[in-house]
Amino acid sequence: MELVTISDIEAAAKRVEGVAVRTPLLLQTWDPRGTLWLKPESLQPIGAFKVRGAFNAIGALDDAARERGVIAYSSGNHAQAVAYAAQRYGVPAVIVVPDVAPRIKVEATRAYGAEVIEVPIGEHEAKARELAAERGLTLVPPFDDAAIIAGQGTAGLEIAEDLPEVDVVLVPISGGGLAAGVGTAIKARCPRARVIGVEPALAA
Repeated sequence: MELVTISDIEAAAKRVEGVAVRTPLLLQTWDPRGTLWLKPESLQPIGAFKVRGAFNAIGALDDAARERGVIAYSSGNHAQAVAYAAQRYGVPAVIVVPDVAPRIKVEATRAYGAEVIEVPIGEHEAKARELAAERGLTLVPPFDDAAIIAGQGTAGLEIAEDLPEVDVVLVPISGGGLAAGVGTAIKARCPRARVIGVEPALAA
């Protein structure tokens, strides 16, 4: 995978415009140690930033790939994001989820028109790759993909545009797609700013 550039993120911003919400920066006053702004990605259509990457990834496909359809593996937000983006583009979608995934997220994914396949926990990635090969579907990974990273990076681009004097950006790590995209955008537009990845102490 080639490194994602600011040009990739700018192109992604054009694709997701009108679909992903340009979430505001909200000033918080409860921390006396300094000025703190929050970017509420919970305002996105599926309630999470994942819609940015999914919409960019599917939007970057050619017509033939879209006609064949896409497939993803996820236990929650990425599943909904790919299903939502596929529905908006009119693209068939298959989502492989572990059988322990939260039912509310599984049903939300189905509600967006995706075919949902449940498999034992730990087998959803392998099953998705198997089905992608069998059916000729394009795999839309949850984080380790250039189009996904560029799409998630649009959140960082918005931060840089709305708060060019930003000193420090704290970004969740998890799979790394959001952190990689936001870090790329911030360092390109606000090179003096520090980007710090954060993760819960007990995260697996």
